[in-house]
Amino acid sequence: MRKYAIIDFSASSLSLLIVKIEGPKMESLLQTRTELSFSTSIYEGRVLSEQEIFEVVESAEGMLSLCRQNEVDNVYAIASSTLSSLDKIDRLFGMVEEKLGLVIEKLDIAEEAEARLVANERYNILPRAVLVDFGSLSLKLYSFSNYLCTIPVGPLGLYKEHVGEIIPSTGEADAIKASVRSALDEANLPEEGYFENAVLAGVYSWALYQLYAEYYQLSHQHGEKIIQYKKLKKLCKYLIKQENSRSLMILRSTPDLMHLIVPAALLAKQLLKRFGVSNIIVSDLGVKEGVLKQIASGTRTAKALHLTQEESHV
Repeated sequence: MRKYAIIDFSASSLSLLIVKIEGPKMESLLQTRTELSFSTSIYEGRVLSEQEIFEVVESAEGMLSLCRQNEVDNVYAIASSTLSSLDKIDRLFGMVEEKLGLVIEKLDIAEEAEARLVANERYNILPRAVLVDFGSLSLKLYSFSNYLCTIPVGPLGLYKEHVGEIIPSTGEADAIKASVRSALDEANLPEEGYFENAVLAGVYSWALYQLYAEYYQLSHQHGEKIIQYKKLKKLCKYLIKQENSRSLMILRSTPDLMHLIVPAALLAKQLLKRFGVSNIIVSDLGVKEGVLKQIASGTRTAKALHLTQEESHV
């Protein structure tokens, strides 16, 4: 039995996954996410400052400490395709390697797609299924046979463009829905009825399910996580009402994504409405799980930071 970890660098956050692998079985032991304070500034053409690079390195260093506490053998690092494609981002990657010894593997869109599908391969038995990954600034859609498209709309971008405070007002929610509809119209998506099932993946999808479970008082945590479209529609109506109970529910369910969960819910609702999908499964498996599965199976090679070797030299 070995313990592996992977740190995912994106423009809005760093996320850590620690797993235990025995033969073909992989079990998640710990997951954590740290949101970066500067978020989308690098998308606005500004080079990261020394202080912002220090923030990334410090966050990654804290995650390595967690890996050591959990006696992890190998730590891997990946960067999202969007982050990897930015100009002058190699300066950040070089600093992480110099300070921490972590070699960050830069993923392209095709590699991300393959990793997501590997992580969620059990769902390929569903007829006419689409895998939906909600990124902070983009929405990626995959079928289980080929890549579909990337749509430049995400919870963080919607929040920054339309929301003045923490939770959108009714007018701001209407602006979000109009913006999403416009982005979907321009994406040349398949017609309604093309997909029969949807699998929602990523941190925003998981947060949406936590909110959904809180609203409908779902107590079980085992088995598949299912969202019904009609109930999601009702939840979205509740989320844009100016009620104190709404804010308290969001704070209880998704405190780390309090300002992003309503845009995420509205985005999911508009997309599912466009596809006419009523069978919705929420998966907590994404690129990190897929990459680790590929590494464990030998279908992907990557440079690891060997923490057990560190300990042996102490």
